[in-house]
Amino acid sequence: MPAIQGSTLTCIAIGIGSTLAIALACIRWVAPLGWVDHPDPRKHHHAPTPRTAGLALWALILGLLALGKCPLPIDRVEWWGVNAMALIGLLDDRFNLRSRHKAVVGLGVALFLAVDLAPELSAIAREVHFLGLTLPSHPWVAIPILTLWFWSIPQAFNLIDGINGLSMGFSLLLLSVLALVMGYAPAGGFLTGGLLAVLLLNYPKARHFLGDCGSLMLGTLFAVLAAKAFVIRDANLLLWVFAYPAVDVALVVSVRTWKQVPLSTADRSHLHHYLVDQFGMQRAWLVPLVLLGLALLTMTRALAFPGHQATSLLGLATLVVLALRAFRDRVDPARAVVPLRPLKDRAEASGPNQVA
Repeated sequence: MPAIQGSTLTCIAIGIGSTLAIALACIRWVAPLGWVDHPDPRKHHHAPTPRTAGLALWALILGLLALGKCPLPIDRVEWWGVNAMALIGLLDDRFNLRSRHKAVVGLGVALFLAVDLAPELSAIAREVHFLGLTLPSHPWVAIPILTLWFWSIPQAFNLIDGINGLSMGFSLLLLSVLALVMGYAPAGGFLTGGLLAVLLLNYPKARHFLGDCGSLMLGTLFAVLAAKAFVIRDANLLLWVFAYPAVDVALVVSVRTWKQVPLSTADRSHLHHYLVDQFGMQRAWLVPLVLLGLALLTMTRALAFPGHQATSLLGLATLVVLALRAFRDRVDPARAVVPLRPLKDRAEASGPNQVA
């Protein structure tokens, strides 16, 4: 065991060093080619910031795959899906693709992944238990459900990527929980190191952002890993480990539907926006810590330790209460929050946090 732990720590250190080098190179040479996030009234950063963290992680994963050092239970077809989403995200970071086009491509990739995974799951078990229902695992039943799953989770990842450290921190939590559940070292430690490296350059002060390349890639990767870990064991656990993005997406859809604005409209209706308004910009760095703490509480449902059910219920209840309060504040004009100051008035704004 000490040897295994030492080997994993060495891999984490190598992952950190390699990804830091790639990330700094991307910031220096790739970002000036157009991969930059520019400030707008919804965001707090007041200078153009590279959208290259996702590209650095993608380069790390491609290198690990080429060297055969990424021991995740994902086959070649599933890796094609993950890489396809990374590519469409990279193009979006540069060219700002239409939401409709991204959604169509994402749906195609989701169907591709569902067709690949459904026969594998149906060969393992005849039935899947989900939300009190017993569903046959036949591909004709599994494919539509898996398609919805593989489409929605990357989109949810993309939506929560709105404040420094949140999406990257959530990815680290997911990787750790899945590693414990599935019994493998987290990608030999390399991927853990890579996530830590990009997080170091993003929180609390952002030198780069994850971008759609990173959020769509990581969302697809974890959607596949979670499906393999939980669909047969207990499909309800999928909702528990992804409870935070699920609640956040429900909040955003509810607010935009109530206001009768298109769902693709960018606004400040996320949970992280609500907490930033409550804490103030001076303490905005606390927001990802609070939300990641609640996300971890709900994830404990997948771990076997005394009191894990009560712990997960506490986390979910807190998330729901926050979402209800945020919904009330966003739809009640009397509680409307004063928007961020115009960019020209924020040159001296304190705090480094991105609030997108």
